[in-house]
Amino acid sequence: MEPLLILKAPLGLDLSPVTQRLWAEKIVHRVIEIEGEQCLFIADPRQFPLVKGFIDDWHNGVRVEEPKESVSVGIFAGVMSALQTPVTLALVILLPLVYLAMQFSPFWHEWVSAGQTLWPEQRYALASYVDMGLWSLWRPTLLHFSLLHLLNNTFWCWVLGRALERRGEWIALIALIAVCGLAGNILQWWYQGPAFGGISGVVYGLVGWVGLRQRRYQIAYGIPPALMTVMVVIMAVTIAAETIEPGLTGIANGGHLGGLLAGLMLGWLWPVKKRGKHDA
Repeated sequence: MEPLLILKAPLGLDLSPVTQRLWAEKIVHRVIEIEGEQCLFIADPRQFPLVKGFIDDWHNGVRVEEPKESVSVGIFAGVMSALQTPVTLALVILLPLVYLAMQFSPFWHEWVSAGQTLWPEQRYALASYVDMGLWSLWRPTLLHFSLLHLLNNTFWCWVLGRALERRGEWIALIALIAVCGLAGNILQWWYQGPAFGGISGVVYGLVGWVGLRQRRYQIAYGIPPALMTVMVVIMAVTIAAETIEPGLTGIANGGHLGGLLAGLMLGWLWPVKKRGKHDA
């Protein structure tokens, strides 16, 4: 059964009164951008008469009331919204699970010691990275050594990852997680050696992707354009601080820079998808 397009609206118009009521009525729907407009699709065309009534009331200025069971409805709406972005959901579940496992098992000690005997003498040799392997280089991405670090990175993965998936860019998101994590870890290992962890390189890669494609291709991710500027300024300040006083911030600047550069590169090279009705 094909999704049915029932409403087109300007990008700046707030459709939340309608979408909240649809979730309240357990009507599966999706809002996507097509050719500079918001397009509201419903999954089951048989529900059109009911939905049309909500939209007519909204057009006429009548408040679109939600059912009284607001708690259960809110939970249902939240779950359905999260399930629409499964890659991001899986990632933000995995990160806390790994952090929890770190509190009870020393498995991660091996993860942060990759290439310990090779650095710094062999950091310029390609064979060093081949010997360590892609998995050994990437896996510190999943490690976080403080709850604050975990919460910060998980939050930004949730916000930025969902922005991509809502536009159907789930394959690009997987590529960014893999490539930006790997690029950031390689640069960090080269710069300061082993004993690091965190998914910040992926976060910076997502920032680079979104910032570049919003500006270059006018893709509306719903992320403030100034975010990339702010993140880059913060990174520049921490790099300057580390240059003046090594170890001052304790931040893996190589990971941040490598992830950002990889995200910018992928954002530049990745083809722009022209969206249509069947993307709903």
